[in-house]
Amino acid sequence: MNECEISILLLCNPGDLILHELKEHLYKVFRCRITISPYNMDLTFSFNKKRQQFIAEKIIEQAALGKKNLSDKWLLIVDADLYSPGLNFIFGLADIQSGISIVSITRLKQEFYGLSGNQKLFLERLKKESTHELGHLFLLRHCPDKKCVMRFSNSIYDTDEKLPDFCETCKRSLKFYRQ
Repeated sequence: MNECEISILLLCNPGDLILHELKEHLYKVFRCRITISPYNMDLTFSFNKKRQQFIAEKIIEQAALGKKNLSDKWLLIVDADLYSPGLNFIFGLADIQSGISIVSITRLKQEFYGLSGNQKLFLERLKKESTHELGHLFLLRHCPDKKCVMRFSNSIYDTDEKLPDFCETCKRSLKFYRQ
């Protein structure tokens, strides 16, 4: 497999233990060098007052202005409720051309739904959504397999139902694209 690097860029801090576990998980899945660092960006430019949400595409576009190496894969992690045109909300988004993906932790937390916090469940959700969005950067598409991490999540229930790894078909595709 080709050498690759995934940069996790934090616009929020989910916690050191969460980040350690996420880094280990992503390394096992993608076999890429993983770096984590803070990323400073004021998101107010992407805020839609009417919706009380942030438009993910604008955040990715802004981040792309500072990206030097097009082959690197970026994962932005934010604590902001994201949306994309035509959708009520999104957990994340990937832009293949820029090599940048974004995941919001807002709706991955039980507290968003008025429930007590659950760090273990939050971590599993973050692993799944991060793997999913990075999978797109490795040219994987949505998968019909309900357990595959590349299945589209229309709700938090969909995220909870799928596994944090690729199905065998998506694993073969990833291996093909990484050659």
